[in-house]
Amino acid sequence: MRKTLLILIILFINKSFTQNRLNGVILDSETRKPIEYVDIYNSANFTSANSEGEFLFVSKKDSVKIRLLGYKPIYSTFEKIKKDTIFLESKFEMLDEIILGNSNPIKNAYKELHNNYLFTPYSESFFLRCLLKKDGVIIRLQDLNGLVKRETLFSTSKRPRPKKNYEIEILNMRKAGIKEKDIYVSMYNFKQILDFGVSIGINTKLYDFEGAKSENNEYIKYHFSPKSEEKSKMEGYYLINNKDKAILEFKLKNIITEKIFQKKRGIKYRTTSFEYSAYFKKNIEENIYFLDKAKIIAQLEVISEEKKTIYDIEYSWITLSKTKKEVDKNISVKKDIFKIKKSFNPEFWNKQEYLLLTNEMLKFLKKLENSKKEFKTVTNIKKE
Repeated sequence: MRKTLLILIILFINKSFTQNRLNGVILDSETRKPIEYVDIYNSANFTSANSEGEFLFVSKKDSVKIRLLGYKPIYSTFEKIKKDTIFLESKFEMLDEIILGNSNPIKNAYKELHNNYLFTPYSESFFLRCLLKKDGVIIRLQDLNGLVKRETLFSTSKRPRPKKNYEIEILNMRKAGIKEKDIYVSMYNFKQILDFGVSIGINTKLYDFEGAKSENNEYIKYHFSPKSEEKSKMEGYYLINNKDKAILEFKLKNIITEKIFQKKRGIKYRTTSFEYSAYFKKNIEENIYFLDKAKIIAQLEVISEEKKTIYDIEYSWITLSKTKKEVDKNISVKKDIFKIKKSFNPEFWNKQEYLLLTNEMLKFLKKLENSKKEFKTVTNIKKE
């Protein structure tokens, strides 16, 4: 009897320390394309799919929830999924062209900002990935983790954004890059990234709208594009909750057709494309929405000595959680992000699972390990 009891205790202890692992890729069931920013989580752990749809989810608990707004969620277990490719089905169907009349749903959503979002100071922890490519090849990669304090999430005409709206504390950082001899492309600073994440206003009179509704008419996606007779060259969409009129997603892409260059020190440059997306999630306990994720993508054309170079820049923001911790400001929000200096903490980066490094990023970092052009590479656990 004692021997049986001992075996049961050992089995229980082993099981309690077992880590379940799910490593795979998430695709759209119709397009078969990877889906970014899908949440994979349970009550104990959380991660998100990267730009290639790849993720690694590790947890002691057996439950798995896979969810992205606009897609049918999956609620299952590690044991039941048992596959490395997961398909999500869209919940939306297209509607006819929409005429925004007196009951303008976009303007109604603006009016509900004060009811749906926080306009008082709060702090949150975040993860930020920054990427720079030169002619399609990665030359800089940087991941940051830290805390941000916001005086307000949104601003309105009656309540404009304070000049000092943000305080940033960097807790962990890793970065790798290749030095360029003649050209240095400045990275955005925190103020620019945070401002774009909550810039959701457009003049609705300048655009045509098409709609797509979800099952049960719970959400409506309003796609907008410029009217042919207007000068505006922006397109995108709003995703709005039909019940509380909250803006859940916003995407804007600037269509740049003008070939006007700026000049600096003999170098000509211009932005050829720019887009950003913002995703909002409700905190159930407080019944209020917060910025959940954001992404900025920009392309820059540079001409130096008649040679044309194309730079692509990406910033991916994930809000990890709201926090009551005091933010101990340790950097300027207007500093070029890539010039920030912070010690590398290998323990943190070995454990974090927010966005897996893509295959392209891994190849870039591997190349730097054996290159004389190595510049602050940290993936092989070297201190900066």
